[in-house]
Amino acid sequence: MALSLERNLTTFAGLHEEELRNHFLLQLNGTFEGAAAAELFNGAGKTDILVRIENRNVFIGECKIWTGESAFASAIDQLLGYTVWRDSKAALVLFIKQKDATAIVEKADSVIRKHSNFKRLGAPSPDASSRRNYVVHQTDDENREIQLALLPVVIRQL
Repeated sequence: MALSLERNLTTFAGLHEEELRNHFLLQLNGTFEGAAAAELFNGAGKTDILVRIENRNVFIGECKIWTGESAFASAIDQLLGYTVWRDSKAALVLFIKQKDATAIVEKADSVIRKHSNFKRLGAPSPDASSRRNYVVHQTDDENREIQLALLPVVIRQL
């Protein structure tokens, strides 16, 4: 889906976060047969994307448009607030509308690595420009790990 958005800038660059998220939901519901939803209560708030199969959360996603390091750090806290003790997979979908996306991805990577819940790098991705993996811990339990993916989507305005 990220590639589709990036390849169709005139269609997607002007959309807001919720509209972009809805395009991801279309794909996820095709794959997970309607099990993906938006704005569902989980943990301390409403998640942007939640995939629940057989009463178990298999994916929690938070979508953000890059506005700077401070806002991105808050997005990490927000996402972790949506996880509960049994949750183990989460993702930050980062929409980048500015120039120099590579520098922004590196800044986002740095913010995650400096976060107080960061434990270690996750499994290497075949393409670090499309996905980066980390292991973080639950806010209230350092022994409960969450596989966190950073998914950058570059849709700068033309």
